Amino acid sequence: MKVIDLRNIVTDSIVELISIGPSAIYYAEEKEEEGHRSLFILEYDRETRKERIIANYFLIKPSFVQHYFDFPHEIIIVMENGGSTVWLLSLDKDTGEEKALEEIHLVGGFFGCKALDEQHVIFYTQKNEQHRELFDEYRRATGFSRVACLYDIAAHKYHYIRDQRICGLSPEDLAVYQVGGKAQLLILQPYGSEEEKEHCYRNRRWMGDGVEDVAWLCPLFDFVVGIKSGEYRLPLERVLSAGTDGLLRFAGMDDYNLYFRAKHFPTNDQRICAVSKATVSKAVVADLNLRPEEGPASFYIDTDAAQVFRVEETEDGYHITGALNSVVDTYYSKELGDFMCCIEDRFIVARYTMSDDTDTFTFHSIFDSRTGKQQSFECACAVKGKTVVLY
Repeated sequence: MKVIDLRNIVTDSIVELISIGPSAIYYAEEKEEEGHRSLFILEYDRETRKERIIANYFLIKPSFVQHYFDFPHEIIIVMENGGSTVWLLSLDKDTGEEKALEEIHLVGGFFGCKALDEQHVIFYTQKNEQHRELFDEYRRATGFSRVACLYDIAAHKYHYIRDQRICGLSPEDLAVYQVGGKAQLLILQPYGSEEEKEHCYRNRRWMGDGVEDVAWLCPLFDFVVGIKSGEYRLPLERVLSAGTDGLLRFAGMDDYNLYFRAKHFPTNDQRICAVSKATVSKAVVADLNLRPEEGPASFYIDTDAAQVFRVEETEDGYHITGALNSVVDTYYSKELGDFMCCIEDRFIVARYTMSDDTDTFTFHSIFDSRTGKQQSFECACAVKGKTVVLY
């Protein structure tokens, strides 16, 4: 495990991590300088432990929010305030050169976005006052409250997405990964929240059996070409689904597999299923059911690390055991707070939050289950692989 403390570098500022890589960490820092609000895009070299400014800007419109997307050679930044106008900036990581700076005008108010690669960004918009009538007509025709479009940065062109399976989603339902040297798109189509899906099961007599959670796959190239061609049915491959009597939710991915949590409502049976990235073959890889002789416990899914843990509350602590991609078996004190993740089947990261009438304080602790030593920090924390970043 490697702990990287950025708090000695950035002070009195707002920091947002962009990416944690094996050789460098990229992050954004907002701070007040001589009466101006400034935004810095920074690189931290893990070998030299030095910080480098890639680019910096004055934030003329402080109401705008930044969304960051990291790629091997570029960082894409989308700036928006919920309105119909957004700014898109593409930065070269090595030189800081602005490879693109676009003012984009959307139909409706900004809802969310997802950069698929260095050249294509999907935008979702929703009804606003300016386009109220248009969205009302669109909802009557499709049943959806959001519009999706693909923006081609190089061509400076919009392509509205016609496939209704994509229009009804949110940006977090899209994930790009590499397989065999090619980009593949995972598309998650859950039916509402878990509570809403179970409500459908309990009322299936009236709602029928057509209420589905679906996971689709599509080569990213084919997905983009299909949208630009105006196709109403993109070439999506259904890989897993759950009807009205079940639940399907994404549980993370690693180098080899995509993982999903599947639940069968009639029996309350719950398992983790794996889908091979290379072959799309499927297998059940973990059982998330408590045996009758076991005491009360819950299962914690770390989607970032594609791990599952069984968490049992004891009188003064928590008993953590690995259920997927982990063989940890350890205890830690309740004083450290809620379980976040486990690194190398040894180091427990936990979070404790306390509040008073004016402030909220968040502490992150790292507990070494082999030595019993622990460290606590009052700061934000992010974990990627074997790296813990404090900021």
